[in-house]
Parts: sequence; structure tokens; C-alpha cells
Amino acid sequence: MERSIVVSPLPKFIPARKLINFFQQYGAIKWYQFRQNYLTVEFYDRTSTEILLNKPIWINNVKLNIQKRKPHINLKRSKSEKKNNIMENRGSISYDNIKYIFDEGTTFDNQLIMFLNAIQLNDIEIETKYESVCTQLDEIFKVIFPKCKTYRFGSSQTGLGFKECDLDIYMDIGEPINESKNTSTDSWTMNKIFKSVKKIMYRMNDVFSNIIGIPKAKTPIIKFYYNRTNVSCDISFKNILGIYKSYLIKYCLSLDNRLKPLMMIIKYWARHFKISNGQKISNYALVLLIIFYLQQPSVNIIPPLMVLQNTCQPQIINGWQANFDENTVLPPITNKNSVPQLLHGFFFFYATFEYKSQVICPIDGMIHTESEFKEIENLPLCMNRYKTYIKEDDNLKFIVNKPMCVQDPIELSHNVTANTKFSTLNSLVKYCAIGAEICAMTSKNDYRNLIKTLFTTVIKKKSNLKFNITISANQFQCKTNNIKTCIDIEKKKFSRKDWYSNVFNIVKDTFEKVFKLQLEIFPVETGTKQQKIDILSDIHIEELQNIIFHCTGSHCVWRNRRINNIILDPSLSCLQKEAFISEQVIENFNKEKGTNRINLDFICIFKKKNPLKIILTLNNKNCDDHIFQEFACFARDKLVEIIKQTLIHIQQFNKC
Repeated sequence: MERSIVVSPLPKFIPARKLINFFQQYGAIKWYQFRQNYLTVEFYDRTSTEILLNKPIWINNVKLNIQKRKPHINLKRSKSEKKNNIMENRGSISYDNIKYIFDEGTTFDNQLIMFLNAIQLNDIEIETKYESVCTQLDEIFKVIFPKCKTYRFGSSQTGLGFKECDLDIYMDIGEPINESKNTSTDSWTMNKIFKSVKKIMYRMNDVFSNIIGIPKAKTPIIKFYYNRTNVSCDISFKNILGIYKSYLIKYCLSLDNRLKPLMMIIKYWARHFKISNGQKISNYALVLLIIFYLQQPSVNIIPPLMVLQNTCQPQIINGWQANFDENTVLPPITNKNSVPQLLHGFFFFYATFEYKSQVICPIDGMIHTESEFKEIENLPLCMNRYKTYIKEDDNLKFIVNKPMCVQDPIELSHNVTANTKFSTLNSLVKYCAIGAEICAMTSKNDYRNLIKTLFTTVIKKKSNLKFNITISANQFQCKTNNIKTCIDIEKKKFSRKDWYSNVFNIVKDTFEKVFKLQLEIFPVETGTKQQKIDILSDIHIEELQNIIFHCTGSHCVWRNRRINNIILDPSLSCLQKEAFISEQVIENFNKEKGTNRINLDFICIFKKKNPLKIILTLNNKNCDDHIFQEFACFARDKLVEIIKQTLIHIQQFNKC
């Protein structure tokens, strides 16, 4: 509560995005929530709240009424609030929270500056929220590890951290860690370290919370939340190589001022489309992919790691050379491409890369084959240490039988994408292809809309949802895997031609007048090219066995489908009555300024079967599965009733 404020009432005529942007100048926002007439904002730092509460705050000549957040403000939502579309976002750097940046119509360079300011950790945040944690941990744990020293690594160290990123920590306890099972009671084992550290953390519950030990991971860690600076942390006691890997990335960023913006865009892009993190591509692996691209001869901005290691005395840790010479004299960088051009190159490179049987190796900036790693004598000299390493233990070989292979440039036996699945790789390739197209398209306008278009162009998954509706003149038919219906109309009342023609026209009219769909109609005949037909005559219907409707619509006419105090003309057909109700549903939504707009885009195949039976097959083409399922259930029941009643109506009034 002490880091939160409430603004009430909300100032009129000030867009929500500008209000949030205004408060961001006072500090990083952890969370915010708009309600009907007030805004709640929680900052990462209590200082931001104190500043806002202790002096008058004006925006556009309007004084804001700002109060400290109190417990009773956090009430359950009312029904009316749930019904409305309330803006609520808990990720301070989620796209919804920063998209206003790209609506201002400014240049790419200006948008990039605002984008980076909105998402990346600044120096003050690193010092106060992250570096201070390490200093304080040293003091806390000296009671059990007198010589301990804590180090940051990962994105908070490299300079590629997002505002809400976790803190990766390595603690050198200052004493040897014995991993043998037969150890003396005085020796430090990983199990003993975990127990001792967790004991202190549990005792200091005002400082540490959400403590979770993961001792059996490849790199055992303890996850915890550090309450003093509100940071989620992962602490390890054996991952010292992580420090050197972070130093390498930080050095690479220092070679050219275009690289940090480039990497931040790609990291955010991969996070936004769920390509990175979790069981997907790690952030470290993603950065190595970027480095490898920048090592290619056509780009030539970052040198291979072996060039940096050749001029220094090797520092061997866990069997690997961890150090490199930061003072290596490198040739001048001749590549003058802009950040968007480098981004285009990255997308194109990995959209067209042959992943099968190839290994990405930043150690020498080269692509090596799986066969080279199986027959290690074929590997280059820069991997001699790897050859020696696996000769000692053949089980530590680099894993090559994976969808994607990226070699760690320091820990050469480690495939950093070993856990990447085919589905993730496919997503990477598809989004890279789209990214390359977007870069090419926006280059015509000086990349003005590049970032916005990049983050809003989504690959829509193909849906397998399919519904069958059977309309029969004979009997009820039902199968367990389909939606089946039946209409019992005596055959003698309609000729075969009339029955098919009438049902087709009722289906078409129902789609257009009741469901409010736009139709494109295509006959389906073997060996002929499909051509759209505006009007199908009875002759066409009689001749064709299958007819395709391409149906699109934007009105949700199945919700709140009722009319009050309106008496309909009894001579109206069922179809006419339902069409009238649909008009009323749309009109009511417009009056209430609500929204019943959705996206419907599906294919309906009209199939004629014998004897006197029609099967309508609805295939989702390009709409949300949930919406399509809702519509299909509504259409099944409504269509059957309308056809049945309309055929009776036709007979009664002799309209056939």
C-alpha cells in the first residue's frame, strides 16, 4: 500500500495512455488499474509515491486529486464493472502499456528512444534495486560464509534487462564445495548450503519471501523474492561461468552503439510473441543468435570469441577458458547499416537458415555440421578444449539430435537450445519471415511504423474446429462426433427440386438476414475453376451437388437476444421474425453504446445427399475458436427451427 496512489476523480479529456505516461516520469510503474472513476497506480519505489503525495500535481492545467491507497479501495468488482471493458494490466512493460508511444506519428528514432526508456532498466534502478541486493546479501550470509562474495550476472549485468526482470545471482561462499557423497560433516555440500541458506531466509521473513529451492536442476538454485527492493531473485552457488558469459555479452554491446537497441527490440519481440523464456528459447540463447548473425562476413560487427581469446593467458574454470582480452585490437567497423536495416538482416537470416543438421557456433562465427560434432577430429582448432573435455567423459558430448543447435561460446559442450521444441522453432522462423516483410514494407516510409507493425502482426493459428448440421426430410439422424439435426417434412409436399431449392434459399436468407453475414457463393464441381456467383438460380441448385459459402460478419446477434413489449405480426414467417429480432439486438447495443462487434470468418459447405438430405459443414477459417463455437451452437438450433417453420409457412400460404 505504501507504494500505491489513487487518483479520483479521473480528469476529463485526458486519454488513459497519457495519464500513465505522465506518472511514469515519477518512477517505474509496477502495476496500474483503471476503474469507473478512479485510477490506482503502484510504483516499484516508495519515493515516487512520497513525491506525488507531498506536493500539488497538475496536468493540462488540471490539479489531480491524489491520495494514498487504502485497503478499502481494493473492493470486488461490481457487476456493471465486469460488464464493461475495464483497462487493467499488471505488466508494466506489456505492449498494451507502451503502445501509446507508437501512436504519436514521430520518426523511428524518436519512437526507439521512447520505447527503450519505457522498457529497459536505467542505471539508477540497477544500482538501487539490483546491485544493492548483492551488497546486502553479503552482509546477511557472512554469519555462515565469512568469506562470501555475491555477483550479479544475466540481463541486469549485461545491460539488456527489462524493468521487471529477475535478478540472477552467483554467490561464491569462499570455501570449497564438495559434491562427493562421502564427505565429512565439516565440508560444504550443495545440500548443506541449501539448508543453511534457506534457514536464514525463513527466519528473516521480513526480507525474504516466496522461497523455493530447486536443488536437482542442472544448475541448482534458490528462488526468492527480496522484499526490500521488490525484486525476484535466483541465487546459485556453482554457476560461476554465468558471470563470464555476461561479461562477454556486455563487451560485445560496447563495440557499437547500435547493438543494444537492436538486441532490446529483438528480446522484446521474442518475449511479446512467446518465443523466448520458459521451455522455449532462453534469453541467453537469443542473444547468442543475434551475436552470431552480427559475426557473419556480410555484417562483420562482432568478432568471433576465439579472436578475443587468442591474445590472453587462459583462465580455466570447470575445464573451459572463461576469459578473453577486452583490449584486443580489432579492425574498424565498416558496416554502416541502421538499426532497422540490421533488424531486417537478422529476421531474413533466421527465416531462411537451414537448421537441420547444422550447429551455430559463435566461438568461431561459423556454421558446423552435426557430422563434425560426431567425428570430433573434424572440428577446428578453436574447439581443441572441447575435444579434450569429452575424451575424459564421452557422456558430456554436445547434443546434436535436436531441432535447433546453438553452441555456448565458453562452455563448448553445451547446446543452449537443447530444450527448444519444433513448435518453438517453427514460430521463430514464421515470425522472422513476417518481421523481414515488415522491415521491407516500412522502409518505404523511413521505418515510421516499423515497431508498431512488428508488435501487432500476429500469426493466427489455423483452427480445426468443424461443425456438421444435417437437415433431412425423412428422419432424425445423430452421430456422436457431429452436431446432427432433422426436420420431419413429408416428401410428397415438395418435389425433389423444390425441396433442395427451398432449403438452400432459406439457409442463404438466414445467414444474411438473421445472422447478419456477408456471403460469397462458389459452386464446387470437379475439374472446374471456382468462380464467385452473385445469384444462384433453381437450375444451378438442381445441377450442383456442393456449394460453398464464404461467410464473414462482425455482429454478435446471439447474445441478449430478446425483445420487450413488441408484438409481431403473426403472418410473418419464422425467418422474418428472427431477422427483425436481429435488427433489434444490433439497435439495442448501439443505443447502450456497448459492443457486440466480433470477427466471424468461416466456410460453409452445402452438400446434397440422397434421399432428400443436406449436410452443412461449418469450418473455422479465421476467427476466434470460442466465438466460432458459440456461433455454431446458435446456428445449429436457430437454423433448424427456421427451416422447419419456414417450410411449413410456405405450404400454408402456397408460396412454393
